[in-house]
Amino acid sequence: MVLALVFLFLASIGAAQKPFISVKKRSERGIYLTAYTAMSPQRLDPILKKAKAAGLNTIVVEAKTRLKRPLLDLARKRHLSPATRVFADPWLAKLAQKLHREGFVLSVRLVVFKDDHLILARPDLAIRVKGGALYRDHMGGRWCDPYSDEVRLYNELIAERAALSGADEIQFDYIRFPAEGSAYLAYFPHQKEGVSRVEIIKTFLKDVRARLKDHHVSIAVDIFGVTAWQKQNDIQNLGQDLKAMAPYIDVLCPMFYPSHFHSGYDGFENPGSHPYYFVNTGVKKARQILSGEAVAIVPWIQGFDLRSPNFGPEYISEQIRACRDEGVNGFLVWNAANNYWATFAINRNAGQH
Repeated sequence: MVLALVFLFLASIGAAQKPFISVKKRSERGIYLTAYTAMSPQRLDPILKKAKAAGLNTIVVEAKTRLKRPLLDLARKRHLSPATRVFADPWLAKLAQKLHREGFVLSVRLVVFKDDHLILARPDLAIRVKGGALYRDHMGGRWCDPYSDEVRLYNELIAERAALSGADEIQFDYIRFPAEGSAYLAYFPHQKEGVSRVEIIKTFLKDVRARLKDHHVSIAVDIFGVTAWQKQNDIQNLGQDLKAMAPYIDVLCPMFYPSHFHSGYDGFENPGSHPYYFVNTGVKKARQILSGEAVAIVPWIQGFDLRSPNFGPEYISEQIRACRDEGVNGFLVWNAANNYWATFAINRNAGQH
């Protein structure tokens, strides 16, 4: 009896001494900022004050251009390897500390396969079109070949730098194959026999997850809003199969911008005029696809007035309500110019759980 009590006492001490593991932070309710805005206190500080007043608690910051600098030089010299060591970026680390003091979650957005700088340094890593010219999307952007092991490693290492710099979440955008312009003529120099686009995207996420497992960061993925409709043609062309991606991510961020659905989609002449329908329907479809998966849905919603004559604070509120009516409380507002007048004008309660 005495011996049993001793064992119980020792076991209780061991349990008490187990390290406390905190829950990984992830995007909740936030806005997107360019690196330019984030690097300017005159622009950043008023935005943070207004964001907090509107009930927001997440800042998504563009950072790849800064984080890639030492790795771009290694890629140019063909010196990248899985053993390459990376280090925190001083500016991003300082920003992370500032945001954490203010009570914000920091999500670092990394544009993955669309990368002009890497292609200029290493043209051999580019997607091309038949005839040999570089593939360009409708904005003239150059794309890296996702089949390239070196391209994927390059982006993994950039993600690790973000994690080391204090990011709570790494958010991957353009984590897909191109679909714009002459994509139907695209040629992939590093293509692997019998390996689908879906498999390549899944491999990238699996490798990223393994590399970041000790850094305690969430992994988020941005997808086209239409991908939630999961038409086989979109899945195969983009390589974005939500079920296949789910085991390797913590957060899915579908871009449900109403204005980005083409005229006539689901019977609406101008989808941009119907914020509730497209966000609500998209969230519903994404939830159905991810049923049973441990993935949070935090949609990107429209914070700009493209093809949306009714844009304003109510437009933002309608999209937030569209999420909540499907049980999704998180959202991220996108405005490329970081002009969030309509978002900051919403009732504070609309921006909170």
